[in-house]
Amino acid sequence: MGGVPSTYPRVRWRQSLIVRVIILCALLVICLLGAVYVATRFYFAQVVEEMREQTDKIADIVSLYYEENPVAPLEDLKAELSREGADIQFLEGEAMQTMVTIEHDELGQMYKVAYSTLPLPDGRKALLTVRLNLQPQTEIVKAFQNKYLITLTLGFLLTIGLMVYFIAKTLRPLRELTQRCSRISQGHLENVEIRKNAGEILALEHTFNGMVNALKEKELMEANLRQAQRLSALGSLAAGVAHDIRNPLNSIKLLSSHVSDNLEQEEHRERAVKQLRTIRQEVDRLEEIVTGFLSMAREQELNPSPNKVDALLDECVQLIRKDAEQRGVRLTQELRAGDTELMLDPKQWKRAVINVLLNALEATPRGGRVRVFSRVTDASCEVEVRDDGPGMPPDVAERAFDPYFTTKQTGTGLGLSITRGIVEEHGGAIQITTREQAGCQVLITLPLRNLQP
Repeated sequence: MGGVPSTYPRVRWRQSLIVRVIILCALLVICLLGAVYVATRFYFAQVVEEMREQTDKIADIVSLYYEENPVAPLEDLKAELSREGADIQFLEGEAMQTMVTIEHDELGQMYKVAYSTLPLPDGRKALLTVRLNLQPQTEIVKAFQNKYLITLTLGFLLTIGLMVYFIAKTLRPLRELTQRCSRISQGHLENVEIRKNAGEILALEHTFNGMVNALKEKELMEANLRQAQRLSALGSLAAGVAHDIRNPLNSIKLLSSHVSDNLEQEEHRERAVKQLRTIRQEVDRLEEIVTGFLSMAREQELNPSPNKVDALLDECVQLIRKDAEQRGVRLTQELRAGDTELMLDPKQWKRAVINVLLNALEATPRGGRVRVFSRVTDASCEVEVRDDGPGMPPDVAERAFDPYFTTKQTGTGLGLSITRGIVEEHGGAIQITTREQAGCQVLITLPLRNLQP
């Protein structure tokens, strides 16, 4: 079925609260992993700095040792430095710059090694090598990293699980409220079940039920108001009928007396025939008045069924197109409701639309135009009829739907009144907007809750 959907659109995954929470948790984990990486890099930078300081310290020890023992053999110095985790040997060739690197021994253990060139008092140069076994510290760092990553991963998964559970539990009542709102838009006023929810959700459920109860009261008040308006209209109808019937009855009484006199005279029989025709016209007028009165007085029992709005409008336009051509009025239509189907009584609905179209044709001068529009908005289907007539004053427009009110010399003044009753029985509304010398616009609005179920 075309038209506006009867349910609310699904939330896109990018707008889902659960997805957003998961993304935030993932960003948090990335930040924590980055912090671990930065801390590890900082640790190794400190190790390098300590190696440089230790190398400088040992170089000072070597210089001091040779100053105190200038003829001491190199083996004695090596024995002294081995206690500091260092080694020394004579260097042939050019001196090398101090450097720090990582090396591994035959067992795979990792060492931080610093090389530095030392000038000796006898003019020779010695290569000072300082080794620091990093294996214990590396194992500690790896253990710390592995344990931290495992704990972090488990904590992340647990946090995600708990957050998804609580968010889903929190959103469940909101989903139910969304479904109830969709049903309310279709005319089904139902309260939600109050559960033991968090404060905000509980308050929302109470507020929602308050809104539903207010809508029920409003619906009841509108029904009572329609009944009161109908009773008031019946009172006006009775007064109008009494007034309108009196004139034809007086005419019939007077003409029947004249007919009786004229029939007795041969030369006046033709006049009598004309008077009988006039009597027949007055009787037809009485019948029209009584029919209109019965239409207003009786509750119209609707027989709604799924009908395409544009299809019914097109039928109405075709039914009066011949009349429009005879009047010299252009009749156009711009139907944009598509395949929208509403629950309508086709007979009563066409009667209401034709009443509006006939009034528009009668008000439009020769060469003018009557236009019919249909469209679908967010909550309603609208039908609009515009004419190029002279319009009407505001005080006349206010009374246009009153029973037996008319500004024409012919007609009973019941057409628009009956039309309003039919539209309201379908749950819709009708209004007239007009300006003098600018034509009239009649707008009929039907709620989309009348959509085919």
